[in-house]
Amino acid sequence: MREDLQLRNYGKAHVKQLSRHILEQIAELSSDGIIVLDASELDFRIAYVNPAYEALTGYGAEECVDRSWQVLDAANSDVAQIAGLKAALGRGEPYSGDLADIRGDGTTWLSHIQAEPIKSPSGELKHYVITQRGAADISGGKDGLQVGLLQRELRRTRQKVASLDRVDLASGVLRYEYFLELADRDCRRARREETSMAMVLFEVNDFDVYRQTFGAKAADSCLRMIAAQVTGALRRAGDLCGCDDERRIVALVHDQNLEDVSRLAARIASNIRGLGLHNPRAESGRYVTVRSGIAVGTPTRANFLTTLIDQARANLNDVEHAPAPRRAAHS
Repeated sequence: MREDLQLRNYGKAHVKQLSRHILEQIAELSSDGIIVLDASELDFRIAYVNPAYEALTGYGAEECVDRSWQVLDAANSDVAQIAGLKAALGRGEPYSGDLADIRGDGTTWLSHIQAEPIKSPSGELKHYVITQRGAADISGGKDGLQVGLLQRELRRTRQKVASLDRVDLASGVLRYEYFLELADRDCRRARREETSMAMVLFEVNDFDVYRQTFGAKAADSCLRMIAAQVTGALRRAGDLCGCDDERRIVALVHDQNLEDVSRLAARIASNIRGLGLHNPRAESGRYVTVRSGIAVGTPTRANFLTTLIDQARANLNDVEHAPAPRRAAHS
């Protein structure tokens, strides 16, 4: 046992002596795609890709570096698996799984992904190292890949059916009950880690007037576009977005102060007005606008989530008028 320990320590000491140049050559010789993500960036921007990754995906290094990892794109159809990957990254945990991915030429392939967090000596999460390979390497050959894709699509369909009760069909974001379930879980974690949480509510001004003017279908479309602006602005993997019973979009933001969250809410409100959604009969103006309510705190009690929501509702205020819309959109 002592000899094994000495050998391990001997190996670690020699690894420390390896230069960056040698480590880069090792990565470039790997047959697996290797990506290094910068964990200090909210959207996990890519810091490095090796040649094998370029060959596997059809994306060149110049298309990837300093940009977000395309697998995390919300448009990816493998919603449940992507959510699991984002959750692991947000918690700084390892991840392993198969994902249906899209190459640079638009073709679909089954990708096996292994994600490992890299931390500083003090324990701070600094980077993620991702290894990626074709699942055909596991299942065998072109036929194996096609079978794997079909199996993945079948599982994805089953997961989608099973999760229909979690998604609000009008807005496209989480149902309020499921949002509260996940938010309560996150608040318990924040209480243990002594980190802050922020609740942001977005209420559409004169939404009833919009529905009466254009109809229920157009109102649902309006709500989906507003929800998309909110989810698109949430940069942390663990942030949540849902729709409450009063058709307000609610967002739970992790570990940010009041000033940062206020800027985020103002930017979202400006982007929503910039959609140019006409509401000609509204008292608040010609275009759809929102008002926001913000509450920030650190969980100390079991009923913290309820208190945070109540404070956000009490703080609902009309936002400042944003600049004129960039373009007009028809409902």
